Amino acid sequence: MSVNLTIHPSITLNGGRPLWIGVTSRRGDPEWLQQNARNYIAMVGSYRAIPVILTPDSPALLPDGRRYEPSAQGRLPEEMLDHLDGLILSGGGDVAPHYFNQPLAGAEETTIDVKRDELEIGLSLAALERNMPIFGICRGCQVLNVAAGGSMIQHLDGHRSPQEGPTRFHPVQVFRGSRLHAIVDADRFEVNTFHHQGMDRSSLAPIFRPAAVADPDEWLVEAYESVEHRWVVGVQWHPERIFELGEAHRRLWESFIAACGERRMHLEFTSRR
Repeated sequence: MSVNLTIHPSITLNGGRPLWIGVTSRRGDPEWLQQNARNYIAMVGSYRAIPVILTPDSPALLPDGRRYEPSAQGRLPEEMLDHLDGLILSGGGDVAPHYFNQPLAGAEETTIDVKRDELEIGLSLAALERNMPIFGICRGCQVLNVAAGGSMIQHLDGHRSPQEGPTRFHPVQVFRGSRLHAIVDADRFEVNTFHHQGMDRSSLAPIFRPAAVADPDEWLVEAYESVEHRWVVGVQWHPERIFELGEAHRRLWESFIAACGERRMHLEFTSRR
């Protein structure tokens, strides 16, 4: 399937430097990225930003030639984030339940990759400490919540699109007064759905508040946001599949990209003082 995206005006700094945005992935080989990460890469590229692929099995290569090797446990050095403008935690398999002090009880063991968990938990904690814009998508929403001290419902029915067949959609209700509501300017909109794990209000980490819930499953948190950071948002759907979604999702991407640009300008300003 080809992905055709509108190319948006770039956000550049220092006479043309584009934004560098980290995108996590389970693996870094070209076949895996084409199969599983192409929509994230295309979405970042549509804003003329440069995606920097972050995986537990291959070096992170920055556009300026710097190279960061993952550890044997799968973690990348935290200082790498000092050169990035934002972080996307992408979708994928299940988070190992021992990270939130639960036995295996619904998580699909064959999809668990502890090195990826180590990578993304480490990046999440370091990015939160740096007040970096973070966009958690599906699994990324879940692992970010776990990293911040939350937990998860290991299995739920009715929210996974079939591997073969049309994408499923359902509405979400957006809470007025939330950052998400201000971004999308809507009380309700349609999302795609590919997940079998999720969070209710009791599962959320203390720094997060719910921003949207599923309709009709109002107990299920579909989006959350940080109450302590400049721009940290997790969503259970897949907004990188913009080709099948509405304008609210475009506004969400635009807000994230703008936050990345603001962070870079702030860092450039403070470094010159």
